[in-house]
Amino acid sequence: MLPAANNPVWMQIATGKRPVRTEKLAINLFAKNMAMSLARDSSPANVQQLAARTYEFFLKYEKIFASEFDKILA
Repeated sequence: MLPAANNPVWMQIATGKRPVRTEKLAINLFAKNMAMSLARDSSPANVQQLAARTYEFFLKYEKIFASEFDKILA
């Protein structure tokens, strides 16, 4: 089960403070996209949006990548 949408973990993942280490290409591409977006715009509003997008990604693919997400969120 995923943490709530307002849990700080989503901000940590979106800003790179919680590293995403996985061999799954889709997750790595998503993390790279978040990092590039953050590099372009590190404003609080964009960081908040990235955290929301991170939660939505995890929610959408929770069943497919459950074991990988468990490792990332541990």
